[in-house]
Amino acid sequence: MKRIWFLFGWLIIPVVMHAQDSAVDKLFAKYNGREGITSVTISSKMFEMFSEMETGDPEFEQAVKGLKGIRILACEGGMVEGKPVNFFTELMQDLPLERYEEMMVVKEKDQNIRFLVREENGRMAELLMVVGGGSDNVLISITGEIDMKSISKLSKSLQIKGLDKLDHMEE
Repeated sequence: MKRIWFLFGWLIIPVVMHAQDSAVDKLFAKYNGREGITSVTISSKMFEMFSEMETGDPEFEQAVKGLKGIRILACEGGMVEGKPVNFFTELMQDLPLERYEEMMVVKEKDQNIRFLVREENGRMAELLMVVGGGSDNVLISITGEIDMKSISKLSKSLQIKGLDKLDHMEE
């Protein structure tokens, strides 16, 4: 009987783990690699490499030290494979908003921009910026130990399209 429960447990784990994919993971899985989509993933290994380099800029080195990853999903023109997309609407439907704190909301014509933060142990663990509607759709997910000044500095240093929207956070 123990073997049956053990086997059942091992069979159910992948199903449970798959069910725990975050709304952000699902959006990336849905659009990554599709025509009309630009996606960027910077892993923790890249940040480890950055933090070990001597850049002469202690603020930059500190900024990358605690980061685990940055993922960017962007769609210009609001269409993917001939169909309209709206990252904002799609993400907000699945995102457990009770886990996030809203930092800033910008509504401009037919476009919505929302900055959300998820905390763990009193520290920022995830920063989401989602832009949807209109002709631009962008999702930026930053995970790790996050400091807003450092993120702004990082966005200027890396010059990755989409990260420039984070400059609004300093205002």
